[in-house]
Amino acid sequence: MSCELYVYAFVEAPFDLCIRLLAENAPKVLQHATDESAEQARVLSRPLEGEVAGFSVSHDVVIEVGEFEPRQLTSAVVPLRWHAETGRLLFPPMEAELEVSALVFDPPLTQVALCGRYEPPMGVIGAGADRLALNKLAEATVHRFLHEVADQLRRLVEAIPEDERLWSPPPE
Repeated sequence: MSCELYVYAFVEAPFDLCIRLLAENAPKVLQHATDESAEQARVLSRPLEGEVAGFSVSHDVVIEVGEFEPRQLTSAVVPLRWHAETGRLLFPPMEAELEVSALVFDPPLTQVALCGRYEPPMGVIGAGADRLALNKLAEATVHRFLHEVADQLRRLVEAIPEDERLWSPPPE
């Protein structure tokens, strides 16, 4: 039984600048959002935290970042895969896509969404535990991560000088 997660956030910034940042270096953008030390690899490490039934839970995960993929004139994705550094039996790997979409051009509003899928661990027992608590933990951690990414994109766009804000994709 596959479980799906979908969370989204909004960035009050132009779509073209958001995708410019992701196209130029998606791992760097995501690494800054995690507040961890940056590596040159396309693999990030971060603690994911959430609260379930009044208990705070934190677990370190590794996030593998795929290549930036433009999809349409107003949409692009970055494939992600993450898994727990330890305790993989309780924390299954997740395949996801970070999608950036233009919503409004004036004033600019961009949507950042994460759609992910995972298989609950341990068969029927794991599926029951997932329904009771683990899905809420997964959703809370993905929600926090996505909002950190949206905040980071907004900060990076604000740091781009006005005279450098025009961008066109590099020729293929």
